[in-house]
Amino acid sequence: MRRRREFLRATAGAGLAGLAGCPGQSGSGDTPTAAGTDETAADGTATEGAIEAPAPRWTTGRKFGVATVPDHGSDDPSRVWATFTEGAVTEVRFPRLDLLNLRTLEFLVVERDGDRAWRTHDADRTADDGVERATTLAVDDALLYEQTATAADADWSVTTAWAPDPEREALVGDVTFEGDGFDLYAVARTASTQSAGADRGERAGEAGAHSLAAWDTEANDDLHVVLDDGEPYGVALGLAAADGFDRASALSDDQGQRLLERGEWTDSAETEGVVTLAGRLLAGSGETRVALGFATDRDDAAARETATAAAEADFAATRRAYREAWAAFLEEVAVPDSVAGDDALRTQYDVAAMTLAAVEDKTYRGAGVASPSVPWGSAVGAATPGDYGYNFVWARDLYQSFTALRAMGDVAGARRALEYVFEYQQDDDGFVPQNTFLDGRTRWGGEQMDEMAFPLVMAYQLWDRHGVDFDDAGYGYGNVRASADYVAGSGPATEQERWEEESGYSPSTIAAEIAGLTAAAALAADRGERADALRWLATADDWARSVEDWCATTTGTDEHTRTPYYFRINDDTDPDDGAERDLANGGPTLDERDVIDAGFLELVRLGIVPADDPTIENSVAVVDDTIRVDTPNGPAWYRYNGDGYGEPESGEPWTSDGQGRLWPIFTGERAEYELRRSDGPDDLAPSALLETMANFANSGLMIPEQVWDREEPTDYGWAFGEGTGSATPLSWSMAQYVRLAHGIDAGEPVETPAAVADRFAGDHRQPSLSVADLPTRTEDSSLPVEVETDASEVLVTVAGETRTAEVTDGTTTVEVPLSGIRNTVTVVAADPAEDLLDSAVTVDRQVVTYSGG
Repeated sequence: MRRRREFLRATAGAGLAGLAGCPGQSGSGDTPTAAGTDETAADGTATEGAIEAPAPRWTTGRKFGVATVPDHGSDDPSRVWATFTEGAVTEVRFPRLDLLNLRTLEFLVVERDGDRAWRTHDADRTADDGVERATTLAVDDALLYEQTATAADADWSVTTAWAPDPEREALVGDVTFEGDGFDLYAVARTASTQSAGADRGERAGEAGAHSLAAWDTEANDDLHVVLDDGEPYGVALGLAAADGFDRASALSDDQGQRLLERGEWTDSAETEGVVTLAGRLLAGSGETRVALGFATDRDDAAARETATAAAEADFAATRRAYREAWAAFLEEVAVPDSVAGDDALRTQYDVAAMTLAAVEDKTYRGAGVASPSVPWGSAVGAATPGDYGYNFVWARDLYQSFTALRAMGDVAGARRALEYVFEYQQDDDGFVPQNTFLDGRTRWGGEQMDEMAFPLVMAYQLWDRHGVDFDDAGYGYGNVRASADYVAGSGPATEQERWEEESGYSPSTIAAEIAGLTAAAALAADRGERADALRWLATADDWARSVEDWCATTTGTDEHTRTPYYFRINDDTDPDDGAERDLANGGPTLDERDVIDAGFLELVRLGIVPADDPTIENSVAVVDDTIRVDTPNGPAWYRYNGDGYGEPESGEPWTSDGQGRLWPIFTGERAEYELRRSDGPDDLAPSALLETMANFANSGLMIPEQVWDREEPTDYGWAFGEGTGSATPLSWSMAQYVRLAHGIDAGEPVETPAAVADRFAGDHRQPSLSVADLPTRTEDSSLPVEVETDASEVLVTVAGETRTAEVTDGTTTVEVPLSGIRNTVTVVAADPAEDLLDSAVTVDRQVVTYSGG
């Protein structure tokens, strides 16, 4: 029986309402007042009118860059990660990649003798505030980003170069402001330890040389992350300027909102609740530095000290050390010819490689998150600690990163990824949950069979292509056996396919299972585990012979008449019964034969089915007729028709119902199919599709999860063929670009396991096999398994124990021990070859239950 795991829903999107900001506390400062009673414009003039802050949210998933020091192997790394969106630093993480401590750090420009204020952060895409913003990659050999903001109707500009500090746990910005008659403020909206609703903010220092800090209160300790020593985990962050802030406040939520919207200043030395830290950087044109510093144990003094030291340090030296660290990383990266002669493609390749390295955690090595973002985060509440966004590890996404790391020569990084899966995600039965926190705790526990199968392919690739044996790695043959047995015993159907929404018989999942079992069989054969090798190989053969019968319709529908063709997923083993599917995320109800995706291409990419297979060719034609869109940047494809996971027609952030947009990963997957096809059209040439993937990247060269799919304008300003508010960068997208670049050089997909391609390149004889029906047990005893076969040998496996018998005159009987309520009896008929992977095998599986006598 397939295991049912509790599906742990994240709290992040469950409720968008959050805690209101608590009133500020009185305290000393430039002018001691009760916070909230001395409200003035930032130029000092009194203002009127109340503004109530909305519930705190995270920020858009559309990031233009991610930055961290590439010191993952250091004994004392800088454990700070930052992302960048339009006009702001977002979701800074410390000391782990999955722990968010800041919503935004932005700048506020205030007209000193007027009544206007401008935010550098584009917090509302529907508002035309007259500010032009840009985030760009500053150099081509490091994850260094520069942000600019200018006003169309005012004479000011802000330019900030950002760099994590290799010497400290801090992020530093070198700020140049041109704006005589304007003041420039740094404004940080905190979210210490995954929560924006229970922080405490304080101002420190003398007048004219202030610094600021925030940390989470103990109110949410029961919900927060617990460290290895069992103590609650708390973070403090400091905000400092090179010469100190001459004016600074720790503001409540409403006070912070009034500052950002109208430039109203409230002098406040401390506050609790939803916290905004604000300090004046410059009065008029000038240059300075601003820094965020971090400390554990809610040590606000240490966080301020770190921020101050980083801000006062020589920025040129900080930036140079950071850039040199990334340049050293790139020196070890293999560069394929497909990008070497094109500056734009090469830079995109280098950024993709660096991003994959950056999104590996520094505490839990090998743990690469799916994306350092909260997709559509501006609609996701941040008031309480929760499980936010894509800041977790999916074994499937990690497999995609693995394929790229291995291809670009980072074998150590690829090995760490697999070691992480086996050490932190796999349980004793071989099960790998849908995704996990970095420390290995289950986040969502759904059963996705490809996530058990892909690690088997990873282990094989490391062994076959790079000589990484079990003696060299932090995992053993037992890990492979556990997951291979789980796949063989629970597949081929899956509770969730790769889009995590539907159960049944999925071509993409079955392709992964076949590849995983064949890869595991190769590893078993190398170790002399003969029974395991033949059993897994026989199962892989059986599913490879059956996948078309299970997953390709021969009747089609009124919509699709070119048959047979694969469709997304079948609820049973009859692909022509026309069962209805209620699609997730508010999607329609459709005949399952009308739900089209390109997941079947994994059968080609993994080496199971040839590219010119007629059913594959029919399916490709159906895909292009149904889910292909030609954008200004090149062709792209939807996940499937009827997808509801994306912005609705208005362009507003996705919350529960919407329309899935185009995914750049499918452009790469299609290109890998085209590598195996000899007569594809020119616009689908792999080199052209590699360029298309690069075109989908934004100005920071981050390739998104989704791009907008139509010309018609929306109030949110999404552009046809450009990224949306979905997860950006998506690690899978960056990995797909790297992998395709190497595949073009190789002339074939570099993902394909050799053992799989060799096994299914030709036909293997299938021995006959007939097993007598096994009766229900009425007592604890052994069971005779009667077999007829034209093979020379029979292997019968129950509960991990295998018994073998030679065949005489086409029959044999094998006695097997049984115990417990339920036993799966696997019978393999084999004509073993010297190379076990050339053996002729077939399999039969029956379940024997115990009636109690």
